[in-house]
Amino acid sequence: MAYLPNKKILFLFIFILLIFAGWFYFSDYKNKQIQYIAEQEKSPLFVAMDQTSQLDKDTDADGLKDWEELLWKTDSSKADTDSDGTNDNEEITLNRNPLKAGPNDKISDKEDLVAQEKAVSDSNQNTLTAAYARKFLTEYMTLKQQKGELTDLDKQNLVQSFMDNIEPLTVVDQYSAADIKTIADTSDSVKKYAEEMKKLFIDEKQGLVSEPEVFKALMKNIQEGADFHKDIESLNYSIGKYEELIKKMTGMFVPKELSKNHLEAINGFNNTKIAIKNMTLASTDPVKAVTGRKLYDIELKRAYDALVDMQTVFDSYKIYVFNNL
Repeated sequence: MAYLPNKKILFLFIFILLIFAGWFYFSDYKNKQIQYIAEQEKSPLFVAMDQTSQLDKDTDADGLKDWEELLWKTDSSKADTDSDGTNDNEEITLNRNPLKAGPNDKISDKEDLVAQEKAVSDSNQNTLTAAYARKFLTEYMTLKQQKGELTDLDKQNLVQSFMDNIEPLTVVDQYSAADIKTIADTSDSVKKYAEEMKKLFIDEKQGLVSEPEVFKALMKNIQEGADFHKDIESLNYSIGKYEELIKKMTGMFVPKELSKNHLEAINGFNNTKIAIKNMTLASTDPVKAVTGRKLYDIELKRAYDALVDMQTVFDSYKIYVFNNL
């Protein structure tokens, strides 16, 4: 399709899409214990449209929303950008160029091809955002030309399809059983191990920030054009704290019956660290950042579950470390 936007507009549109898609979960650390709290995934763009006027705004009342004007590069304050007597929305519906005065302004196949190739070149950032944006925008513009005015249901289905097609961020566990130093299962070894875990997770302050809240603030600050560097610094601080935690856990002697849980927790925390690293990419690759945010919830819960399973073993020794999780 013609007029696929350059990389600046691609990023802007996909970022707005993600902000209103409600892809954000919330989790927190509480009472010096790891506690995982996840909200159900919010409804997609359709619900957001009912709750905000931003995506419904049509400044020039030409039937083309302001965010759609960004895609077509038309003037959102002028109903007829090329001043040929036909408003922008009608021209697009008629497969006419809203930037070129008629009557000879039909969009040709050759013009489509040239424009699309240029758009791909302009947006060639080698990011998930650029890749998904090109696909989404092509589907949107095709539907727009086929139907003219899109209904809320059309938008809902289009956005939902876009979200469903985004592949989840996957990582390979870095640590294996060979990285765990095991010892025989005795009452003393389990007790000593439990004391170390209690000191690490309960007694000592981990100093971790609430990464979900920081990420939420990061996305908001980027959207509003505010300074977001402190948010990045906070996430990088968390990355460092996770690295310290993993280093301490790999240096511990672990009773054999607890080694699988210990390894599971280590990989969960390490993958959480990787997820946070992806979250720091929000300003350059928001799609990858959001997939990192989703991975964060998965892997942190994985580590949490491993600690809960450890407590099941501790229970048989009448040792209580994670009993309040």
